[in-house]
Amino acid sequence: MKKVLIILSLTFLLFPKWVSADDINLAQNATSAIIIEASTGEIIYEKNIHEKLAPASMTKMMSMLLIMEAIEKGNLAWDEKVTASSYASSMGGSQIFLEPGEKMIVRDMLKGIAIGSANDVVVSKKQ
Repeated sequence: MKKVLIILSLTFLLFPKWVSADDINLAQNATSAIIIEASTGEIIYEKNIHEKLAPASMTKMMSMLLIMEAIEKGNLAWDEKVTASSYASSMGGSQIFLEPGEKMIVRDMLKGIAIGSANDVVVSKKQ
């Protein structure tokens, strides 16, 4: 695998005008994909970027960002308890199987989101 990555990297460096992202199927198994150059906003690679799809775990990433911002602003604390609602317990999909009324601290719940991709944790509420 390392050899393949080295060869691809060298190819892009040595022959940038001859090989483009369109010549290589970067996202064979993905329904859609996009690669954007961060400093310029230029789209380097795209696949079905206008197709409407379910957001999947992107909402969990956004939830984690909002939680971290709340902690940074002092509106939430790492050791603050959060209560799982009955709605949270019924989420289905990826979850850590919280029971209604179960309490966990923010630090552990973030681990549940990051590691377990837990839907039930994301919809729990602050006490």
